[in-house]
Amino acid sequence: MPDRLPGYQYVTDDEVRSRFEANWGVSLSNVPGLNNHEMVDAIHEGSLDVLYLKGEDMGIVDSNINYVQSALEKLSFFVVQDIFFTKTCQYADVVLPASPSLEKEGTFVNTERRFQRLYQALEPLGDSKPDWQIIIEIANRMGAGWAYNHPSEVMAEAASLTPLFAGVSYERLEGYDSLQWPVKEDGTDTPLLFTDGFALPGGKARLWPVEWTKPLQFEEEYDLHVNNGRLLEHFHEGNMTYQTEGITKKTPNVFLEVSHELANERGLEDGTTVRLTSPYGAVKVDCVVTDRVVGKQVYLPMNSRGEGAINYLTSSHSDKDTDTPAYKEISAKMEILKQKGESPLPKTNHRYGNPQPQVGVNVEAKWARSDYTFPGDLVKKRRGM
Repeated sequence: MPDRLPGYQYVTDDEVRSRFEANWGVSLSNVPGLNNHEMVDAIHEGSLDVLYLKGEDMGIVDSNINYVQSALEKLSFFVVQDIFFTKTCQYADVVLPASPSLEKEGTFVNTERRFQRLYQALEPLGDSKPDWQIIIEIANRMGAGWAYNHPSEVMAEAASLTPLFAGVSYERLEGYDSLQWPVKEDGTDTPLLFTDGFALPGGKARLWPVEWTKPLQFEEEYDLHVNNGRLLEHFHEGNMTYQTEGITKKTPNVFLEVSHELANERGLEDGTTVRLTSPYGAVKVDCVVTDRVVGKQVYLPMNSRGEGAINYLTSSHSDKDTDTPAYKEISAKMEILKQKGESPLPKTNHRYGNPQPQVGVNVEAKWARSDYTFPGDLVKKRRGM
């Protein structure tokens, strides 16, 4: 977040800032930075001309990507650090190849506040390096003089400066152990928040009403509502999962789900190529006729493939309270480009009426093996539970 230091500590807090300044030996600004939307606007306005982007494919996943991509083209210098050559990398002056989780040591924190260890299983491919090593090399070439030898040292520094992480260490995360912040210095973590009250006067939570925001309005010609979201087979837009051949075979092409009613009205069938156009852009995609949508609702899965990315249709409009883009507020008009064509999905796809998932790992047989130990039991044994 552009207004916080690690652990939700505000950059406007003098005490917090002075603690980091003393440790880092630098002066820190008390002015909050810009969020994603504000940075794109700033590039167009001419007040931001250099960008270093790490692990984010904003050229395809941000809303209104025609606007975003045109901003990336205006940058004087653009660096992208990522594990694959993404759509965003195509706009970069320099691409720094990073290593994925299996090729590095480290930690990650999930949405239940849980710290977990990463253990390196494979050597980095080619010239790629773990993120922390890349950042250190750049910093030292700029005169920083950093001397970290292992990510555990970075974690120790973060814990020393961030009260929420005070007791986090690699030693306490050994094996399958994990910690949920806040973590006290003695290693006591917090699986359940607010059992002793909220950090507010009286210890009570407060509910804040928000004002209703009128949805985006579209001209009558944009007569289809374009719903969108995830695919069972892929994670988000598939930036990483489309790199996996076995998964990609299940959904090899972008597709648009259309209802039987709309298909009858406009002469659509499986494989019909259409162009959807919103006030912000257009996509080209092949149809799949299905009962999974009705009427003038169509469904375009999130994807990062070619001319069918949903964010060519989305706007820059975002929620006033959360800054979340209005991904679901999309209306478009349809033009048929090619009446006949092959279905974008293989007939073995479950969307053709065979919802039985492929049988995967026989976990019951694995659990029954005499040499198998449940990971949670190992943790309990180490903790003397």
